[in-house]
Amino acid sequence: MKKCRVIVAPGAVIAALASSGPVAAQDRGAYLGGAFGQSTFKEWCDTGGSPITLASCEDTDSAWKAFGGYRFGPNFALEGSYIEWGDASAATSTAVSVAANQRSYGLAAVGSLEVAPRFSLFGKVGFLMTEQETRRITPNPSTFDRDETELHYGLGAKYGLTQNLALRAEWENTEKLKVQMLSVGVEYRF
Repeated sequence: MKKCRVIVAPGAVIAALASSGPVAAQDRGAYLGGAFGQSTFKEWCDTGGSPITLASCEDTDSAWKAFGGYRFGPNFALEGSYIEWGDASAATSTAVSVAANQRSYGLAAVGSLEVAPRFSLFGKVGFLMTEQETRRITPNPSTFDRDETELHYGLGAKYGLTQNLALRAEWENTEKLKVQMLSVGVEYRF
């Protein structure tokens, strides 16, 4: 029986390790993106059992966001976002008319899991600084500002179109000001 001896040169080991570097590097790095969708101010049209009768109420609007983050590995990232939630409006049967606009910025931890090649599911949780401006339009116009630091969480799915570009669909929610958004957007990895 012949014995076979395999000799591996140190240069071959270094070359093999170096060639695996770009794959690992793809799991790390910065990304930017944007999304458009629809927001819902969940408790806006709720009169809370008061005798006020609403003549009209609109609690949904177009919304958008810009986001960016850093991926520390294939399953974890930190993400900052700026969200324009849109407007809501209502009018009572006694001719009182009000409207609100809400915007937020914050930071969230994002966990993701690849379930198929180029397709992953993700969840996020973090905090937002939210500014809401409510305006009484009629009678006696006035403005009321409310600022909140609130819990922000969401779920989504991402599909990689290329190595650097992905489509992203997401549902997000806020805790105190009770607004949520469904959105579709793009993410670009550097």
